[in-house]
Amino acid sequence: METIFIKLGGSLITDKDQPMTPRLSIIRELCQEFKQLVNEHPDTRFILGHGSGSFGHAVAKKFKTRNGVYNRDDWEGFLKVWWAARSLNQIMMNELNDAGILAMAFPPSATCVGNTEKSNQCYTDALQCALQANFVPVVFGDVIFDQKLNGTIYSTEDIFILLAEKINPTKILLAGIEESIWEDFPNNQKQIPLITPQNYPGIKNKIGQSASVDVTGGMIEKVKTMLDLLETQPKLKICIFSGQKFGNLTQVFNELPIGTWIKQE
Repeated sequence: METIFIKLGGSLITDKDQPMTPRLSIIRELCQEFKQLVNEHPDTRFILGHGSGSFGHAVAKKFKTRNGVYNRDDWEGFLKVWWAARSLNQIMMNELNDAGILAMAFPPSATCVGNTEKSNQCYTDALQCALQANFVPVVFGDVIFDQKLNGTIYSTEDIFILLAEKINPTKILLAGIEESIWEDFPNNQKQIPLITPQNYPGIKNKIGQSASVDVTGGMIEKVKTMLDLLETQPKLKICIFSGQKFGNLTQVFNELPIGTWIKQE
């Protein structure tokens, strides 16, 4: 039985330039399409992730939480980011439930501990039990306690990396607002259809940053993170694509040539 990780990006499910603003119509469309996938593929296990978008990134940037937590003001900021991420996750869980999807949230702040000098720790036993019960575990960008930085922020991709060490997904599908990765961002005329460890050195300077606030690094960081994962899981296939058009998620699930694929040659 294969396992697929799907991320709904913060720029997709929120208005990243308007604080605390969900895009409810998009969220509901995505939930309906995801429900179709789940129903049509009973032998596939799914882990769903989502970004924090305008709920988490603005307050995280204000307090520089990604860089560490060292004083009372920092801890207050840490807690505000936690509240923001939790608020969006509750909206997502409500919509998944309304769509009839058997989903259960696994907040990274309660299941993972960071350690920048050793391997990070993420408790996955309960999440794997949820998979065995045919639930869809839901993770998201969140604050994390860290043994060196005291506290920091992990993106959904960071969490996927930790989960992949134990669960071995066959595909990671990253839905955002861009149709693909672009050579000429923000003009967006030249798509990059395929990134491999072999061609990445020649194109990395062409990959643009995100247009909105993203404290976890933007597009280039996503690509680096996924390429690092390919080193340990060479059969993995990753796609970065737009989730704004109904049907795109299904097309990417079926490995049709849309978006930007990241994989071995």
